[in-house]
Amino acid sequence: MSAPDVIVGWLQNDYGKLGRAGEAIAHSLVRSTAAGRVAYVEPFVPGPGEPQLGAVEDRGLLVFNGTGTPPSGRHEVAGGVVQLAELNDPILLNFGVSEANWWIHYEFAPVCSRTVLVAYDKLAEWEAAAPRRTILRHVRNQLIAGSDVVCGLSEGSIDDIPNATYVGHGVDHHWHDPAIDSLPEPADLASVPRPRAIYVGALSMRFDVEAVRALAGAGIDVVLLGMGATPQVLELAATDPHVHLLGERPPEQTAAYLLHCDVGIVPHTDEPFTHSMEPHKAYNYAAAGLRTVTLHTTHAPALGSFLEARSDVDSFVATVRGAIERGRLSTEQLQAARSLSWDRVADALLAAAT
Repeated sequence: MSAPDVIVGWLQNDYGKLGRAGEAIAHSLVRSTAAGRVAYVEPFVPGPGEPQLGAVEDRGLLVFNGTGTPPSGRHEVAGGVVQLAELNDPILLNFGVSEANWWIHYEFAPVCSRTVLVAYDKLAEWEAAAPRRTILRHVRNQLIAGSDVVCGLSEGSIDDIPNATYVGHGVDHHWHDPAIDSLPEPADLASVPRPRAIYVGALSMRFDVEAVRALAGAGIDVVLLGMGATPQVLELAATDPHVHLLGERPPEQTAAYLLHCDVGIVPHTDEPFTHSMEPHKAYNYAAAGLRTVTLHTTHAPALGSFLEARSDVDSFVATVRGAIERGRLSTEQLQAARSLSWDRVADALLAAAT
């Protein structure tokens, strides 16, 4: 039996920018002998004029994106992707539970042999999505009902779905580079005193500013690498000498920062949306040899003792201090963390689909 062709659908137009799970898994499938040809599809970007569908090749992956309003009724987009990518009866891996994922399911299910919904959160629980909550819950229910298989990148995203399969996350691909541990200390990090706690990710939502303030007050210097800093984050970084806002970095550049810090932190606010996902960044923290301390998260079982989850600020601060005192992960733990690859997740998705 030949390896199945695959279509990976992603809910946003951000290929190549943020190291998304769907993107990482698509490239794992390209490298795998368990998959045949692989196409990656993003939603159309609204715009005037006739709809246009384009494709670019990136390291063996054919990436499709469109502009304008996609045609509906005859599945022309799906037919074009199948024809241009030379796919034969592909499996659809549909990442996400948004309205865009409903379009992906509607458009591509008729040309696919199997449809797999890959959930990583419960988007309807996000406070910012409150005006759309009813429709988002309905969309999620319809996606679950209409898909042949449901898999979860987090346990919280599928805990209400019977027979769903948990697959987890993986470390970013650059952690498998043999030279990764020789990366020099970034110049803008060198002036930050140690011990250093580091956070990588969005600073615009679900970020507990008061937890970081408390860490800084305990004498721990906090390095923030991320996007969309709120006024509260900007104010804290401007007034507290222990808080260092270094700006956004692409995923492959964050490795050097992680390697030269002492503990990874995930200080999130306490809300259902946060608990519906597991922090992907914690995998990369562990791959850098960092112990991780989180606030208000439900963490990945695979990370085991690499990560300690806390539910209040005082114990969060105390646990960060204790993690620093315990030192970096051992060589054996580091190897175990780096073995948690996206390749293994991709294989698990195909196994669940077939």
